[in-house]
Amino acid sequence: MGRILLVSTGLLILLAGVGVWWAWSQWTGSAPGTAGTAGTVELVEVPPGMTLSAAADTLVARGLLGDARVLLAGARLTGQDRSLRAGLYRLQGGRSPRELLADLTSGRTVQIRITLAEGLDAEQSAEILAEHLGFSAARFLAVADSLVRRHASREGWLPAGRSLGAMDSLLSAEEAEAPRHLRWCEGYLAPDTYLFGAGSDPLTVAGHLVQTQWDRLDSALTLAPTGDRVFDGPHELLTLASIVEAEARLAEERTRIAAVYTNRLRRGWRLEADPTVAYLLHKRGKRMFFKDLEVVSPYNTYRSHGLPPGPIGNPGLACLQAAAHPDSTQEMYFVSDGQGGHVFSRTMREHQEAVRRFRKAKAAERRRTGR
Repeated sequence: MGRILLVSTGLLILLAGVGVWWAWSQWTGSAPGTAGTAGTVELVEVPPGMTLSAAADTLVARGLLGDARVLLAGARLTGQDRSLRAGLYRLQGGRSPRELLADLTSGRTVQIRITLAEGLDAEQSAEILAEHLGFSAARFLAVADSLVRRHASREGWLPAGRSLGAMDSLLSAEEAEAPRHLRWCEGYLAPDTYLFGAGSDPLTVAGHLVQTQWDRLDSALTLAPTGDRVFDGPHELLTLASIVEAEARLAEERTRIAAVYTNRLRRGWRLEADPTVAYLLHKRGKRMFFKDLEVVSPYNTYRSHGLPPGPIGNPGLACLQAAAHPDSTQEMYFVSDGQGGHVFSRTMREHQEAVRRFRKAKAAERRRTGR
């Protein structure tokens, strides 16, 4: 009897060992039918909210996994059944269920390269991000607006005398009052080339862009002489830099353009900056008419003194630095030279002569080209 019990116990141990070995081999080895896919690569998207069971079924359907139950059982036993991370994954064929689970819970999604050029406005930047990352541009802008407003409230970004309520009222004006939808996040979406994981959510992306721009602002502020600033705090520096960004075509002219606007602000002159009106009327890069300069808005720097209430685009670091520390020149005017640069002048007489030369050259070009 004892011998029979001993043999039975041995058989049970053997069967248990075989079972453990089989389970481990299923968990750590390629399933039958998937080994042939080794070396191939499949892009698998895991949308936000997808369950692990649905993800496992997707892997089976794509030929990456033999039996969804093996992956699900392994996930429960290892406590990873709720660790699935959304995103787009590049998965290699021939991997074991354990390795596939590790891939899907790692968060190492496909990286997408996105370039946001200097001077783009918030809506243009949002459209580019939405196109590459698959979320709604409107949702991104709403999240970014909320994020910037919260930072402005907590850290005092706004200049003295401009309250959150006043900005809210300005930014929420109907289109009849404001030709464009003005936004809190305008200027705060740092231009650069980024790598974002596929499936990145609007809050993550907006948070990174805003923090990057704030860090650049903080760095640029250290360049500005504390006793001779024409801007009140980071928000106005950002606003001035956005105008410089819109005007400057040549890198070597940034600090001179910044100097002209700084000199005008010091003397109490109107900035008379075309880009502020072009921004308001969605006419960037388009021909401006005298009637455009009559639009009633604090963004029309032909009618209003001082800086507009907020940025007119997202300036890069170079223009932030130029606005914080412009040239020491006393130039007060500039006009296009027709070659991508500008002619700078100290007096109205010099400026009028430069304008006359520019118009004469443009007229000659139209006669030559018929346009």
